[in-house]
Parts: sequence; structure tokens; C-alpha cells
Amino acid sequence: KNGFSGDLRLLNAGKNRAFLTVKICRGKPSWDSDAVQNAAMAASNMGDETEVVSMKTRRRNARLGIKHISNRLTRRQFREFLIVEKARVEYCETMPFTLVLCLVFGLMAYGHGHVNSVYRLYAGVTRVVNEITVPQTLSDGTASSDLTLNSISSNDEMWAWLSNGLLPTFRGEDDRPGYVLNYNKVLGSLQLSQRRLVTDSCSNVNDKVANYVGLKCRTGDLTTASFGAALEEPLGNLSTDVAFVAGSGLDGGLLISKDQYYAFLDTNNPTAAASRIEELRSGGWCDEATDWVEARTAMFNGEVSAFIDVSIRFDFEDGGLVGKTLSVRPLHTPQWTTWNTAISIIFLVMMLLLLMLNLQEVLDRKAKRKAEEDELAEAGEEEEPDEGWLSYCNPCGRMARLWFGDFWLAVDWFGIFSGVGLVVLFITLSGVIAVVTSEVRNLESTTFDTETPHWNETADVHESYNTAARAYETSIATVFGQLNIVIEQKVFHRICTFGFTLYLLLRFLRGCLGQPYWATMIRTIEQALPDVVHLSLMLAICFENFALSGCLIFGSSLEAWSSVNNSHRAALAILSGIGDFGEMYEVYPVAAIVWLFLFAVVIVFIASNMIFAIMVDHYGQVRKDNSSASQTLLQQCRFLVEDVIWTGSFHIRRGIRTMQEKWPRVTQVTPYIDPEEPRVSSIPFDVLLEALEPVAENESADPGAVLRSLSEISKEDSVRSKAPAWTKGQPSWAPIELDVVVACGCDNATGLRLLDKAEAICMSRRPTDFPADMVYHEFTGQMRNIHELLAGTEEDMRLWMAERCVDCSNLEPRQRKFEALAVEKIVQRPREDEPMLMPTAYKDDRGLRLQALGDASMMEGTLGTINTNTAGSNMLTD
Repeated sequence: KNGFSGDLRLLNAGKNRAFLTVKICRGKPSWDSDAVQNAAMAASNMGDETEVVSMKTRRRNARLGIKHISNRLTRRQFREFLIVEKARVEYCETMPFTLVLCLVFGLMAYGHGHVNSVYRLYAGVTRVVNEITVPQTLSDGTASSDLTLNSISSNDEMWAWLSNGLLPTFRGEDDRPGYVLNYNKVLGSLQLSQRRLVTDSCSNVNDKVANYVGLKCRTGDLTTASFGAALEEPLGNLSTDVAFVAGSGLDGGLLISKDQYYAFLDTNNPTAAASRIEELRSGGWCDEATDWVEARTAMFNGEVSAFIDVSIRFDFEDGGLVGKTLSVRPLHTPQWTTWNTAISIIFLVMMLLLLMLNLQEVLDRKAKRKAEEDELAEAGEEEEPDEGWLSYCNPCGRMARLWFGDFWLAVDWFGIFSGVGLVVLFITLSGVIAVVTSEVRNLESTTFDTETPHWNETADVHESYNTAARAYETSIATVFGQLNIVIEQKVFHRICTFGFTLYLLLRFLRGCLGQPYWATMIRTIEQALPDVVHLSLMLAICFENFALSGCLIFGSSLEAWSSVNNSHRAALAILSGIGDFGEMYEVYPVAAIVWLFLFAVVIVFIASNMIFAIMVDHYGQVRKDNSSASQTLLQQCRFLVEDVIWTGSFHIRRGIRTMQEKWPRVTQVTPYIDPEEPRVSSIPFDVLLEALEPVAENESADPGAVLRSLSEISKEDSVRSKAPAWTKGQPSWAPIELDVVVACGCDNATGLRLLDKAEAICMSRRPTDFPADMVYHEFTGQMRNIHELLAGTEEDMRLWMAERCVDCSNLEPRQRKFEALAVEKIVQRPREDEPMLMPTAYKDDRGLRLQALGDASMMEGTLGTINTNTAGSNMLTD
């Protein structure tokens, strides 16, 4: 009442908790909890960790069951929090490196690629070629529709479009000859090449029909035989036209195909080029044996610093159709500016850092495996054999499991290989582009008079011209071949770029696993993947049937369905809603309606919607299994900032203490900071999760497993386990104590921090499903309490009945005593000849009447008392 006085002695409990027991007598002024806490803190250096526990309340809670236990964090909740926290530490901490790597990769790709400028270059050249028009007149002199690239349908139209459309366009304007769109310089000449096939009698038709038609059919075999003008005797000193000879006399090594025929047109001299086209057309350079003809040239844009490979291919297909393919492929030359060089070096350093991290993880896995093998050897146990696909390659199974055993480790190796391939290909491309650039410079210096000498010139003049022409044409073909190789290598570079972007995507997904709500979506896809794969197989079979049926029904009349490839694209267009159903309806109305109806029902309404149903169903299951420790993104950011402040303040305090120890004078300008115990560098999540592991796979289905687990913990398990044995074997609903966290390897400050975060996250949420094991133990406690109450009631009833039995046994003696008193004190003892309890008659009438009344009233009261006692006795007997 007057404050604390005296000494309190506490037991030394080591690293465990010290308990102070204060007994308060009832009926006296008692201390409140604050007074007891102050008393304990005054007697020991326990700080704010002192906990005041009312033993009366504890006994009452133990008696009333778990329902009345104070609202504290349970082991299950803390374990769920640790799982989420471990995922955050393991996955979310990879996000900063991923973001920096993505930023550096994007800057490097943008700096070296110049995608926007290169696309404008591609779009401009493509538009110019597609808009080339050539006026046409019919045989009677009337004007016809203009000839464009897409409208070419014959051999003569191809020559007319090349002579009167493509060559003048590539020549450029008069004030800027050789430039297309003012900035694109045409390199050298326009190269024509073709591939020829062997012609023979048509084997698919009757001989009489073949003789009647009088034509030969092309086979699939290539031919390198000379033809046309090469078979004629040249005029005067003219040499044989090499355009009709395989290889055309070019010596370019592997860059020149010996089974093709080449011809060159000077774009700077349209007259000579038109004359050369007429020579080729009249000489039959393109005839029925031609498989395809390709016109190719190259340009260079100095403003964008990019080459442009332009090729126009004419495929003479079976049935007389001429297929046209325009290919414009720009190639940007690398610009090694200071900025691009710095970004590339940073990217290379980050790839080396990623390689070092992967190697360190492999070494850690190797050391861990070695430790496990040593433990198994000490215990006399054998290692478990490999399972799954690793069992089929036992010699390489351990190595594969060591280097690629973890999915995310394999993903990192994939990213390393993609990044290294990206760098190697880029360096190779830079070297080849430098070679092409030097060849282009030599091409500009190697010029000659493209005018063919007259047939009556001397042989030396013709030989000199042919030598210079072949050298110039070889240089042009070499440049075009090298440029084609570089562009094809650029395709592999783009594949590596796509692979690296895929790696960045997987790293982002790895980081998203640390966020519970994002992890829910990813796990939904993971769980639904088998169902989606099986459904996709069924969907693919149905789609193939519809594509094949559409090709068979509409392919003979519609170009969109004329081939299997086109049929797949047309079916995808119908599925996307952009297909042309009108042209299908015009050809075969009934078949088109039936095909579209069945396609919509099977593919759209059934198969496609089944995918959404599967995803929704699995998402509901995954969402239901979410723990109570799930955090939103904002909550995680808030706790992350708090952790940074908490950790940073500790390091600042430690730095100040270190400065004060080394330089004592610093204490004059710095505040005094109490000493603190060292903190762990990393939280032992595995040990904590092992200590909090449920004692059964499903404690709700087997609540008695908690009791059995206490007797099943062997010494061998306690030795091999990193968690102390006394931290295990408790039910999941039991409150978590700081002692358990500290015993598993955490310091007190870190343990308190984890418990505070877990309480802030878990205690504010009510579980959707009440744990069955908790209900079982609460029911058991309630039944035990009811039994105790019934036992107390039984004792009270026994005592009450004993008292009533004593009362009943005293009734008869009391009755006899009352009779004796009544006879002696109230009436006189009758004579032998008189009836019992009858009054004696008096002589006097008045006196006789008074005596009779008095005796009657006295008797009435006595009989009333006797009746009352008798009724009470009967009631007790009942």
C-alpha cells in the first residue's frame, strides 16, 4: 500500500526467462500490475522484457479451456508468417538486381539498335517499292490499268516493271542521282539472279495429251547447263554472254552460288540498263525452266548509319501464278559512343556478377551435400537413390542435380548463356559489319565504263572489258553476299535478345513469388497447367480438323485457304473475328454456315471457355489456401521501410559506439548509447520452420498426435536436428514464446522484431475456418470443466443429504421426548381405566368449560407441531 520495500530475490535462469512470484492475500490492499512490474525491474536488470502474469488468471484459463486464453500469437500463425517472410527475403530481394539489369539491358539495346530510326527506314523503302507504277497499253493502243508489283502476272510484265519502274526509281532524281528518298545511297548495281530446274516430259499426264500440249514440265532437280545466248555463236569479237552460264564467271568463293545465273543492271545509266534488260528478255534468260528470279540491291543511309538489303523475288509457281515477295532488311551499324560503351561495360560486369553468384550457389550446394553425406555416414545410413529423370543418367545425375537441380538456378544459367551469346554475337556482327564497310569503300573505288564495246573492237579491248566487268560484278556480289550473311547472323542475335528478355520475365516472376497476392496468381497457373495442357491438346486437334476441312472445302477457290499454312492463318483470323466470312459464303453458302457454326460452338464456346473455367476454379482453391500472414504490396513496402530504418539505426548506433571506444573525445559531442547484443546476419528460417513444424500432417484430423509426438522424439532426431528438441512437440494453437525464437538462433532484438511483425499482420485478421484441432482441445477443456463442476455438485449433494439424514434420524427421539413432555407438563397422567390424553372433569360447569378449552387449545398446537415435523420428514424421505 505504501510502496515497495524489501528485497526480492530472483532465480538465475540463464538465457531462459526469470519468473517473479508475488502472493497477494485476499482482503488486503493489493498491488496493481504496474507496481509489481516496477518492483521486479528494481530488483533485476530485466528492462522492458518483464512480463507480469497473474497466476490466478492462468489457473482459471487452464480450467476453462483454450477459449479463455489471452489473445496471443500462435505457433501456426507465426509459422505462416515465417513462410511468407522467407519467400519475401528469398525472392523479393532479387528484384533490385533484376530492375537494374532490365534498365541496363534496355538502354544498351536502345543505344545500339536505334529501333525507331531503323523502322522508319524500312517503312520508307517498302512504301517506295510498293508504290512503283508503270503505265500499260493494250495491243490495240488503248490504255490499261497501271502495272504494280502486286499486279505482275507474267514474264513480260516482270521485265516491263523492272525496266520502266524499278530502275528509274533506284536511279533517283536528276539533282541527286543514285539516292532513294534523298538519303539512301544505292550501292553498285541491281543484281538479277535466277535458279533453273530440269525440264522433261510431263509424267503426270498421258503421252498423247503431253504431245498435244507440246510443253515440258519442270522437275525438282537443279540444272547448271548453259542455255539461250550462251549456245549461239557470238558476233565478231564479242564473248559469250555470261548471264546464260551457271555462276556467270564470278569468283566470290562461298558467297557466290555456282548453281545460279547472274546479271547486273547499272542503276546510274538507265539507257544501258534498259538495253541490257531487252537483251536478257529477247535472249530467253527467263523461260519455262526458271524456278525463280530475284532482283537485289543494297543501300546505305548515312543519317541513320544503316545498310538496307532490298530483294524482290518472283516465284513462277505451278499453274502459271507469279508469286511476289518484297524483302527490305535494314542493318544498323554499331556506334561506339562513350555512353554506349559505358552501358555495355556495365552490362558485361552485371553478367559476370551473375555468373559469380551462380558459382557461389553451386559451391554452397556442394558443401551442403557433403555435410549431409557425412551425417549419413556417421549414422550408418545409405543415401537415397535419384528419382525421376535423374535416375536414367546415374553418372551425370549428381552433376546435373548440383548445377541445375533447382529451377531458378537453371533459369539463371539460361540467362547467363543468353547474355554471353548476346555479347559474343554482337562483337562478331560488329567485326563483319566493319568488313562489309571496307568492301563498300573498295566498291566505290572500283569503277569502269559500263558501255559494252562494239562487236568490231579488238579482242584486247573486249578482254579488258570482260575482266573489269567480272571484277566489278564479283565485288558487288561479294558485298551482297556478306550483307546477307550479316543479316542472317542478326537473326540469331535477335533470338538471343528474345531469350534474354524471356529470362528477365522469369526473374520478375521469381521476384513476384515474394508477394503473396502475386504468388497466388502464379501458383494458380502452375496448378492449372496440367489441365490446360490436356485441354490444349484437345483444342489443337479440333482446330487442326477445322483448318484442314476449310482447306479442302474452300482452298480450290479462295487464296486464304489455298494451302495448309494459309488455312491455319485464316482459321485464326476467324477465331479472332477478323476473318472474311463473306467470301466463304459466296463460294459455298451452306458449307460455310455449317463450318462456322460448328467452329464457334466447339472452339469458341466450349474449348476456349473451359480454359477460363479451369483458371477460375484453381484460383479459388489457391486463394482459399492463403495463410493469414498474406500482405498487400503497400504493407510489404511499409514493413520494408521499417526494416531498413530498424537495421540502419542499429548500425548507426554500433558505429557511434565504435567511434566512442576508439576516440574517447568523441563522447563529448555524441550521445551515450547503451550497449546492445550482436544481431544475427541472417534469420535462420529453416531452423525456425523445423521447430514449428506440425507434429502431424493434419493435426485437425489427428489431434492426439501432439501427445504421441512427445514420446517419439528420439535422441538421434535431436542430434541431427538443428532445432532444440524442447521447441517441438507442441500443438499449432499453442502461443509462441520468445524463448523458442531465441533457441533457434535468433537474438532477442531480432526475435522481438519478428514477433511484433507477425502480431501486426496476423492478429488483425480473423481466420475464415476455425481450426478443428483447436475446437477439439476446447471441447476437451469444456468437458473437463463440466466434469469438475458435476463432481463439486455431487459433493455438495452428498453433504446436504447427510445433514438431512441426521435430521430424519433425530425426528423419532424428539417425538418421544415431546410426548413425555406433553404428558408431564400439559395434562395429568390418566388413570388406568381412562383413555389417554383425556382431561379430568370438574364439578363446576364454568371451571370445567375453561379447563376443557385450555386443554383443547394446547393440544391443537401440539398436534400442529407434530404434523409439521412429520410433513418435513416425508419430504426429506421423498
